[in-house]
Amino acid sequence: MRSAVEIGYELLQQGRYADALPFLQRAVAEQPREGRVHLYLALAYAHQGDNTHAEKHFAQAIALNPHDGYVFYNWGAYLHRQNRLAEALKAYETAYRLDPTLVGAMQAANALRGRAPAYIPVAPQSPHAPTPTATPPPVQPTDLYTPAASRYRNARGCISAGVLLALFGLCVPPMGLVGGLICGVIALLRGSVAGGLVVIVLTIVLSWMGMQAWAFLGELARMAGEM
Repeated sequence: MRSAVEIGYELLQQGRYADALPFLQRAVAEQPREGRVHLYLALAYAHQGDNTHAEKHFAQAIALNPHDGYVFYNWGAYLHRQNRLAEALKAYETAYRLDPTLVGAMQAANALRGRAPAYIPVAPQSPHAPTPTATPPPVQPTDLYTPAASRYRNARGCISAGVLLALFGLCVPPMGLVGGLICGVIALLRGSVAGGLVVIVLTIVLSWMGMQAWAFLGELARMAGEM
């Protein structure tokens, strides 16, 4: 079972922003300390034109993940679309300073430089940063960049392993119980609340059934031995 953030992110990628909103709102309620979740919700609000809520969740994403270049990259794209060029340039340069692999942020900053009056750079560019061989095209501020929700996708492997171990608990209850519970807890920690709870409940139920089956077979064996 997929988590709310996974469903919301998928809808966001499909451009179904109104459909994504309730899932991402639920995801923020479930994981209020996850900066990326606030980022996804901010993007959904931004595409819907709700700037008040978008900026609120951008601010929370930055507060929770102050060293996440992707958050600043998206914040810069949002400001760029609002024609707040000095602020956008600062956000782009911060993004590239935090993560030099974000070449798009560097290109967007280069395209804006000179168009934002009275701007003071955040920091000089890294001497190891790649230098574009030609004038880069300006960023399209209507297309906000959305990074992949890899952390939440990582929970799927734990959920699959947990279900298999839960089924194994029918044959070897102690091993299935311990393994399934561990996988369920890991899935919870990786952001899949629903998936982790399903694994934990399934593990407990199937392990209990396995123990009952073993107890019944043991009783049958005892009775056969007495006969």
